[in-house]
Amino acid sequence: MTILITTILDAGRSAVDIAIFTFLPLMIVTFSLMRYLEGMSALRSIAGKANPLFRLFGLDGFGALAIIQLSLVSSAAPVAALSLMAHKRTSEKFMAAAFAAVLAAAPANASFPLASIGIDPGLIIINGVCGALVASTLACWIVGRRSSPGKPCSCDRVDDHDLARRDLLAAINRGGADAIGVVSAILPVLVISLALVRLTESTGALSAFTCAAQPLLQLLGASQQDVLFLLTKCLAGSSAAVTLLLSAHKELSLPPEKIIHGSAFLLNPLDLPGLSILVASVPALRSVAGVAVLSALTGILVRTALLAWL
Repeated sequence: MTILITTILDAGRSAVDIAIFTFLPLMIVTFSLMRYLEGMSALRSIAGKANPLFRLFGLDGFGALAIIQLSLVSSAAPVAALSLMAHKRTSEKFMAAAFAAVLAAAPANASFPLASIGIDPGLIIINGVCGALVASTLACWIVGRRSSPGKPCSCDRVDDHDLARRDLLAAINRGGADAIGVVSAILPVLVISLALVRLTESTGALSAFTCAAQPLLQLLGASQQDVLFLLTKCLAGSSAAVTLLLSAHKELSLPPEKIIHGSAFLLNPLDLPGLSILVASVPALRSVAGVAVLSALTGILVRTALLAWL
């Protein structure tokens, strides 16, 4: 019982630190900028110009913005664009396509740190965009077959509520309020995710699992270290997996080529924290989560095949 309580308290401190000092500043800036650009009609203009190109892949303009935000900022950044899509009542197939694309792409907060060991993050980001476009196309096709034809989010509609808030200060106030609401939804998920990771480490469950799965690992040609990377990614997210990769590279001289080939599976938001944060932040994504996950897995497999070919 003492171990459980201590683990929960430690996870709570870490979760508050991540939510308040990492996610909140980033989201305040991102949401404020998005709200300001939305009020000035800039987002409608950008999304309108992007529509013809990205519609080929099942994305509208805001879906394309979500991929850019994830690839250049962090895995939490697309929450702003996805929230705007939900606010504008975007059709289900475009929500599914954007969600799948975000889950299959490579987030900047996981890919940029690899530059410290000589790996070009640009290669990983481009590979992630390729997987994202495959995932969005599949998700749009699946949802489009089972529902009536939808329309992309309206990029021409001017919301009276937005027109009254075109000044920067009002945009910051609205963005800050949105960011605080999102962090409030994220915090419980972070506590539970971090507690699970710490419990598996402290109880030795992770080591026991890798030992029990040894015959299967030999059949698949994988090592216990590979399982450790994958389980860490699934339970704690891409950032935790990258931390483990950098440590392994330093201590075990892990080849950069192996890291590049494994980046498709390890560097994406398709994990417990990533899924939970996105769904908790944008409840409208729940109805298309199954299709988005299936499509994202397909996109990740395509990413893996591309990196293996390179």
